[in-house]
Amino acid sequence: MTSIIETIKAKVDVVEEIGLVVALQKSGKSFKGLCPFHNERTPSFYVFGESQTWRCFGCNEGGDVFTFVQMQQGLEFREALLYLAEKAGVAVEDYSSHNRSPEEEREAQAAKERLRKLNEDALLWFHQMLLRSKDAAEARAYVQSRGISSESVVAFSLGYAPDRREGLSSYLLGQGYTESELVSGGLARMRDGGIGDSGGTGIGGGIYDYFRHRLIFPIRDTRGRVIGFGGRAFGDAQPKYLNSPQTLLFEKNSVLYAMDMARDAIKQAKQVVIVEGYVDAVIAHQYGTKQTVACIGSAITEKHIQQLKKLTRQVTLALDPDAAGAAATEHGIQEALKTFDRTIVPVPVATATKVAGGRKRNEPRGMIRLEEQVDAEINVLQLPPGQDPDEVIVQNIAVWDYAVAHPLPLVDYYFGTKTAGLNLREPAGKTEAAKRLLPIIGMISDRIKRDAYMRKLATMISTDERILYDELQWVLREQKTNGVVAEFSAPVGPQRSSKGAGGPFQAGSGKQGTQPIQQHIMSGEPGWISKAEGEESASREKQGQPQAQGIGLDKRKSDKIQWEDYLIGLLLQNPGLNPHVCGIINDGDFAGTDTRELYHILNSVYQRGSSPSYEPLEQLVPSALLTTIARARQSVESRSPLDGAGQIKNAVQCATRLKRTRLVQLNIELQYVLREAESTGDVAVVQQLKHKLLENQKQLRTIDSATHLQG
Repeated sequence: MTSIIETIKAKVDVVEEIGLVVALQKSGKSFKGLCPFHNERTPSFYVFGESQTWRCFGCNEGGDVFTFVQMQQGLEFREALLYLAEKAGVAVEDYSSHNRSPEEEREAQAAKERLRKLNEDALLWFHQMLLRSKDAAEARAYVQSRGISSESVVAFSLGYAPDRREGLSSYLLGQGYTESELVSGGLARMRDGGIGDSGGTGIGGGIYDYFRHRLIFPIRDTRGRVIGFGGRAFGDAQPKYLNSPQTLLFEKNSVLYAMDMARDAIKQAKQVVIVEGYVDAVIAHQYGTKQTVACIGSAITEKHIQQLKKLTRQVTLALDPDAAGAAATEHGIQEALKTFDRTIVPVPVATATKVAGGRKRNEPRGMIRLEEQVDAEINVLQLPPGQDPDEVIVQNIAVWDYAVAHPLPLVDYYFGTKTAGLNLREPAGKTEAAKRLLPIIGMISDRIKRDAYMRKLATMISTDERILYDELQWVLREQKTNGVVAEFSAPVGPQRSSKGAGGPFQAGSGKQGTQPIQQHIMSGEPGWISKAEGEESASREKQGQPQAQGIGLDKRKSDKIQWEDYLIGLLLQNPGLNPHVCGIINDGDFAGTDTRELYHILNSVYQRGSSPSYEPLEQLVPSALLTTIARARQSVESRSPLDGAGQIKNAVQCATRLKRTRLVQLNIELQYVLREAESTGDVAVVQQLKHKLLENQKQLRTIDSATHLQG
């Protein structure tokens, strides 16, 4: 049975989809153009129609039509799935609808479309009220006093809710909407008498407007569709801000204001600026900082960061300078640190080896240390004391522009906040400052930066650096669980026992991804099935006994998806395997769209120790991936059970083989494109591609020499 994903890919041509945003030129059997993901003068971006894939040989990005749409539009897989399904004319279920029948799903989608239309009609009414109504004089004066231009009023579709109990309701009922629709859409509330659903011919005494005498800010999703509203009161009226209640479309802790308008700018600037209020965001856009978004009535959440990390790795917090703003900044930092993925950086581990003459030399011998780092740059905007972002922008745009271009690095921010209130002239204050800051300095992986901050701390508290370094070593020993050592060269014989299983990673331990990354020695083995397993198999065949299914996968089989299913199945069975494979393989090494997305989810979720909102995995994925989850589980369950060591060995071997397969495919693509460049005499491209080819072949040789995987 063809999956929904494959059906979509069969109907949406990758060349046509990419051609909508990239000027492609025919180049042999492929197409080439300037990469949309990095600045370049010479085209290194290629689209292959036969395989329905694309690759940039400049920035090393690549994938299929799903990958391109996700990267180009900054979408999560769920959003890309719905977007491409709509293009292909394929019906697809949304999240959280796994138990719905097709008829129920159609009804739910129809209700959402009706609500979107309701919101659009409400927006037009609010907007016209602000522009034309006599009742909106105070609102127009307020807009002018805040420095919001008429162009921004139109661009953001700002509106006004008059001080009438049934202004909007009367209009919408006249457009054919029902009272229950207005209430469920968050635009009206029931009177004490309840809804007398009038069917759209009058108020009927049932409802009254939710927003009254407020400046209205329409809230849109990433595709620009209106999903809710925010209302700003005038004078001392309370609450100061009133947002739409939760509806089928609107959930305030997952929506960022102006995200639809900021998305492209965030990608171009490689930075997002997060402010606290609607006006802050509007003014920032008005004066050119279009990579700005605002939180909506809540603190920064994990769902916010999940959206942003698709677009940028630099998060700049520009929240209000009061005590509440400082608390929000600290909360935002913690959410960003928790939510951004960890990058596992392979670092060769030198092993002292004696050579002739009694000397020693360091040889890597296939061993690496995998250091975990937060894949993000988090910093804080420094603004004049007591001034909100919009005030700074309007009064002195140069100050704002400089602050945006030179935000305060996170460690420097903590140097200020963690020592505020301490008397650094007294021994107790110095001790406390070191106690608070050394763990932060210990998290810095760059030794040069670490040394610089150590000198800064020593100067701040007037203490000898050597004393601080002694304390830092203790801190680093406490933090050393954030690493894992992998060795791929030493063979594992049948005598290997479960003692090498790695303790917390034992299958069935119940530790579903909650254990920290532990230091561990893994070892690979030539071949895909151990000699002991192979000999036992041959012996059974000779004796006419049925052959048990192998523990791993036969390396002679060329089905990459089978390997991908098996690896995903192992990770589903034992999330503790994640740190053992994430330094070997990444999302781009998966050929299957579904397995690639599942690996991305597993890698993101289990690095943080638990799933967002503590939901089971099946609740985090679209229905289109449920069959893949079942297939992956079956791939593992149909084979002989493994102990912890066996799981680690097979997971590492599987990840390594997938990495090698991807490198072989990249080699083929490079050689093809190189021949095309040589035939056209493009010297610059030829040199670039030859360099890439050499790098790729070097990686292949490294894998082959370390794992003995040949062919």
